[in-house]
Amino acid sequence: MRFSARLPFIAALSVALGLGQPASAQPTPMQPGVPHRTAVWIRPPDSPQELERTLVAARQAGFTDVLLEGFYHGRAIWKSEVAPMKLGYDALALASAVAGREGLGLNIWFETLYWRPDSSFGIPVTPLWKDSYATLSSRGQTSLEVSKLGFVDPADPQVQELLGRLTGELGRLYPQVGLHLDYLRYPREADFGYHPAAVSAFRAQTGLELRVPESREPGGALDDPGSRREPGGTVPEWRTFRQAQITGLAARLISSYRAAGGRGMVSAAVFGRNDPLQDWRHWPGLEVAMPMLYYPLPLLYRLVPFQFTPGEAVWPGIQLRAGGSPLAEQLALLHGLGYPNVAVFGWTPDLP
Repeated sequence: MRFSARLPFIAALSVALGLGQPASAQPTPMQPGVPHRTAVWIRPPDSPQELERTLVAARQAGFTDVLLEGFYHGRAIWKSEVAPMKLGYDALALASAVAGREGLGLNIWFETLYWRPDSSFGIPVTPLWKDSYATLSSRGQTSLEVSKLGFVDPADPQVQELLGRLTGELGRLYPQVGLHLDYLRYPREADFGYHPAAVSAFRAQTGLELRVPESREPGGALDDPGSRREPGGTVPEWRTFRQAQITGLAARLISSYRAAGGRGMVSAAVFGRNDPLQDWRHWPGLEVAMPMLYYPLPLLYRLVPFQFTPGEAVWPGIQLRAGGSPLAEQLALLHGLGYPNVAVFGWTPDLP
């Protein structure tokens, strides 16, 4: 499926607000009778009893689909032969049974390239992690050093193989459960992607020699490889190469899931604005995109232009927060803008 970008229309307003890219044409209202679907991102709790109550509460609250955090912090919530288990019980087996009983669409929220939080979070490091997997910035820093979020690099062959085995395992063991890709991107806090495997592959593919940082000594000058033109590693070529690493990994993971028998919905959480390195509109096999908007005021959904057209294949991602607008108000607004389906972050059940 291909996703269309929207046409420029009110760029001045977007720039003035400081929140958007070029604006777009007026939204197309939904046709009467189009069913609404509302997904909710959920992290499985520590006990099976609480997970069951949470899923039941989600259905009673009107949600039709659940994006259940299933590969996160480098661990899986099912009995995997690839990754260690995150919890003391098989949360996916339980969730699958409850979702089937309650009529919920179930999808595994797969935190693709984010494997390791900083030690300050108090979360044990996954056995899957190797420092050699970490993506590097143009200054030779890891994302742990920059943002306290440990990302692996999509160009590392072992990373690709391990992730492909995981999505294949999901498709084989739970074919009815959908695959929801998240963190399928480079960290945004700096210019990342300078992993040795990426630099080597870039050289082999283009014949260009990309400069890499030679020194990280305090006070020393640091190269910015992506902006150097000698002896030939230009910005456009390097950007295109890194974009292709993300697109290629998306294709591999979706393909391995489908080839193993997975028949659920394939979706992805993506940036709400354009990112030249996350070309999700051209990811082969992606069926639904969930751009993360998380605007603090519903009015911004009307004022800030979206970078995608209305339709059933784009589920805007919204956030519930203390003191914010009620869910019903936000849903009604987005439905009116032509989006029948919405994804919700920040919902918590009112459990006894």
